[in-house]
Amino acid sequence: MKRCIALFLALVLAASLLPIAAMGETWYVYTANGKTLNLRDEYTNKVIGHIPYGTALTPDMDKSTEIAAYVTYKGVSGFAKWEFLQKTPPKPKKSSKNTASATPAPAQQTAAAANQGNVPYQGSTVVNQGSFEISAVGAYIQYADSKNKGAGDKWAAVAVSPQDNIVLTADVPKGRKIDYWVINGVRYDFNETVKTLRLTKADRDFNIEVVYTKALSQTLLSPETIQANRTGELLEIKTKHAQLCHIKNISTGAGGWITSFDFTNDYTNRASGEWELGGQVTARVKATVGKNQKVRGWKFDETELYPNSQVTHFIVRTLNTSMTYEPIFGTVKAKVTTPPETPTERVQYYTVTCRNCVFSGGGYSNATSGTVPAGTKITVVNKSGSSEVSGWEVNGSKVVRFINRKTGQRVYSTAQTITRTINKNTSIVCYGVIN
Repeated sequence: MKRCIALFLALVLAASLLPIAAMGETWYVYTANGKTLNLRDEYTNKVIGHIPYGTALTPDMDKSTEIAAYVTYKGVSGFAKWEFLQKTPPKPKKSSKNTASATPAPAQQTAAAANQGNVPYQGSTVVNQGSFEISAVGAYIQYADSKNKGAGDKWAAVAVSPQDNIVLTADVPKGRKIDYWVINGVRYDFNETVKTLRLTKADRDFNIEVVYTKALSQTLLSPETIQANRTGELLEIKTKHAQLCHIKNISTGAGGWITSFDFTNDYTNRASGEWELGGQVTARVKATVGKNQKVRGWKFDETELYPNSQVTHFIVRTLNTSMTYEPIFGTVKAKVTTPPETPTERVQYYTVTCRNCVFSGGGYSNATSGTVPAGTKITVVNKSGSSEVSGWEVNGSKVVRFINRKTGQRVYSTAQTITRTINKNTSIVCYGVIN
């Protein structure tokens, strides 16, 4: 009986010690400047949270590495560097005074009061009081005033709700120019220089970076990271009131305009004809602008982004997630008041391909392939390698120069150039004289 009681007590004691062993030791966040500690995603290394100075954490030693501790903060798990953790609670840091450049208007004061835990542009901690976190690199964040301009306190990160209205302003270093923007690890080359970007109706977290000339991006996802994170989940790029096409070389769009493309799996680049790894896609996106319309901004899924300049098209490079792009239109003010006109129908485009020849027209010069609007007149020039032409074919039919009315004999064209008006997909072949 005594043996059974002793065995029972031993089991109880062992069970009571299990949670203690599983919990591990407590560590505390310590940064020399009192700022927050980045919490990074275990797969992408993307910053997914900010842990305040002095926070007590219990690392999972089974998942931790020599460089980083695997911790959980506010229900979110990831890696934090060991060098910013210590075994004893740190002494409190005096928070730096915020130097506001202007006094917010009443509407701004309400917004700022709701976000007192936001990260000042040069400093301290973040409190996620809103639905989503917006952070900036190479730019600062302000709340928008009644004219949709940034004003008041400057922030490096803010917690927002969909109804909030914020402005990101590029903090251009002396002697530098804006090169491109990176939004959630994806590069965007806009057709116009964008210095400010107003964001509203946020539907997710955003990490937005402005990259300057002679500098490298801090947040751009690498091709290796993108491929490592492929899960087989459906990935599709879509457009509304816009079109997209693939890219060859660095920025040449070709292969025909489309409105959606599935890049879940490996695929053939429509512009270059080359085989590409799936999980990512690079494309030019162009708004279909009607008469008396201008592009005020773009919807990235449901989030609305308003650049300070009119962005009618852009190149998105190595997009690694599903996204729908839709332009937000405004009306161009007419000098004379006229009745509203019915928006023009979407322009129809057709593909032109040339063999042993090149064409010019519809925005192309000496091209072998491309897409042009219906009704475009093109000029096609012999590039067969021979100074003489034996004949031309358009969509499989020989080009006739004239028909002898008396005999009915067809005389085929041997001209160095021909012209055509494109109203369907057209394939043109030039045959040189073989000596």
